[in-house]
Order: sequence, then C-alpha cells, then structure tokens
Amino acid sequence: MDFAANLEAVQQRINAACGRAGRAPESVTIVAVTKTQPPEVVAEASKAGLILFGENKVQEAKAKIPLCPGRLRWHMIGHLQSNKCREAVSLFEMIQSVDSLHLAEEINKRAEQAAKTMPVLLEVNAAGEASKFGYRPEQLLEELIRINALPRLEIHGLMTVPPWAPDPEKARPVFRQVR
Repeated sequence: MDFAANLEAVQQRINAACGRAGRAPESVTIVAVTKTQPPEVVAEASKAGLILFGENKVQEAKAKIPLCPGRLRWHMIGHLQSNKCREAVSLFEMIQSVDSLHLAEEINKRAEQAAKTMPVLLEVNAAGEASKFGYRPEQLLEELIRINALPRLEIHGLMTVPPWAPDPEKARPVFRQVR
C-alpha cells in the first residue's frame, strides 16, 4: 500500500469516528509524526496533502526541517529539555509537551528574546506512568495560574498519552480524567 492509500484509509477512519461523535471531520487535524523519517518521506507526505508535522527531537528537527518543503508547519511533540528551548522556539510553531513550570518559564524567556508568542499544550501524565513525562493532574492545577501569567506563552490546551492497550476503550478513562 502506498502513502496516499494509507492516508486515505486514515481519513476514512477519522470520518467514521467523527460521524459517531457528531463532529465535523474538518475539525480534525492530522499531525504527521516524522520521527526517524528522512526529508524525502516528509516531501511525499506533503505531496499527499499533509502540511502539519510533528517532531519529537530538536536536533533531528534542526537537521530535517531545512531540507523539507518550506510551506510545512512543525510542532514539537516530544519531551523538551530546557537547554533546547531556544532552538525549539525558533523551529516550531507550537510546543505540545510542556510538562513543568520551569520548562514553561524557559520557553517564555526564549520567546521573549525572539519577540514571539509561543502556542503550547500542557502535557498531563494522567495515568501516572513512570515511563512518561507530564504534569500530575494536581500539580498542573497548582501551577496553572503561574503558567497562564507568562506573557509569551499561549496555552492552547492539554495533551496526554494514555497507556497503550489494544482496546481503545481502555484509553477513554484517561482522556476523561484530563478533560
């Protein structure tokens, strides 16, 4: 199966899920994750109609993005270390993995230096998995006012990654808790 056929199958699944949820399919945005994929694969995905890409490592993005079509949009989706914030702020249009007040403050500082406002998602580790990053829900509630006061950050929402399970119903309680 080729890339275009795979993308069509994903879009059909999205359409079906939206139909069940009473949601418009146009309200769903696909973020194509490029982890370990070369620029040629990103270009193929772009030709198939995708424009939003997620990268989980700053160093990989720094090498890859300049080799990809210029009209693409990029989000940081992986764990971000504070020493990589300057580069992340310059490379990405959104950081989807803010998991601490310290990180939020560093992104704010780097966005100030770049004269930029940085859209972010706050990452919540709702299942409490030791192998995953993210705020504990009660910690996020404690720090939210301080994060929200950072002038160069724009909080666009929350994100979480539930524990993997073959049955999607097992993930729903985690998403409900975050909601």
